[in-house]
Amino acid sequence: MSATALLRKLKGSMFPKLVLDRTPLDNQIAELKKALGDITAKYEAALTAVHAPAAAPTTFHFNGYDIPVDLMQMTGGGPETFEEISAMHQSNLAKWIGIKPQHHVLEIGCGIGRDAIPLSTILSDGSYVGVDIIGRSIEWCTANIGARNPNFKFVHYDVDDQLHNPGGTTSTEAIVLPIEDRSIDRIFLFSVFTHMYQEDIEHYLHEFSRVLKPDGLVYATTFIYDDAVLESARSTNKTIFNLRFEHELHEGCRINNLEYPLGAVAFTRELWQKMLIAGGMKLAKPILNGQWSGLYDKFDDGQDVLILQPAQIMHSLTGLPHTS
Repeated sequence: MSATALLRKLKGSMFPKLVLDRTPLDNQIAELKKALGDITAKYEAALTAVHAPAAAPTTFHFNGYDIPVDLMQMTGGGPETFEEISAMHQSNLAKWIGIKPQHHVLEIGCGIGRDAIPLSTILSDGSYVGVDIIGRSIEWCTANIGARNPNFKFVHYDVDDQLHNPGGTTSTEAIVLPIEDRSIDRIFLFSVFTHMYQEDIEHYLHEFSRVLKPDGLVYATTFIYDDAVLESARSTNKTIFNLRFEHELHEGCRINNLEYPLGAVAFTRELWQKMLIAGGMKLAKPILNGQWSGLYDKFDDGQDVLILQPAQIMHSLTGLPHTS
């Protein structure tokens, strides 16, 4: 045996070949890779969250109530204007018709309680009825505002309406308000007659003349036009709704959009006078000018305002009518 072969034999016996088991090492490497992947994913998620816009809140806290934003937006505005509009409404109601703690109040188009909520702190000895055609809003108001205030009642009428309640099962003319004759002190409607035709307005006016006390008052907003108002509205465009009223529906009535005719409806003073007579109501004060047209330097509301009262008062003893 050669010397080289002998050395190799001796080496093999003295230093046997080592066989490395990599399994534990491979497992550790896999765990480290997984941990690194988790850390990377969390970092990327955190980085995305920093740069991504915050999710819009689903509720808006107002005077102790968490109001659903989707229902709020169906009233024509969102959280950014809700408090401001509510405060303006309360200020105008107090200024022009006055609401006292003992009053019995009716609101047409109560929505999600923008006006009912602040009134709940005023009507300690009175009552409130809110009416709306959006069923979910009435359900929320009943479950939240009504639950805290037993003297507050909310009523849903499933009136078919192109914008607010498509597919409704009844009409405005079928409505009979669930209120006794001559039992209401104050009625108010913010931007309700702006979405109605003449016959529906006259129906409501009839109901108002029935349920109002002899000294009862109505605060109702509307769009009133003449040539000067139309010219100013089209040149100033004061609102986000591009109110131009270019389409005449019939004499004394114009609509703003042919596709959505009830989106905005305007009337002349002359037609309003006819509607008031037909509905048994009359002006209690001169018409208040609105800001919407941009025509008036001094205005009292965003829309024009009618302060109304019953046109006739019945003698409580004789039952004979007379004009007040």
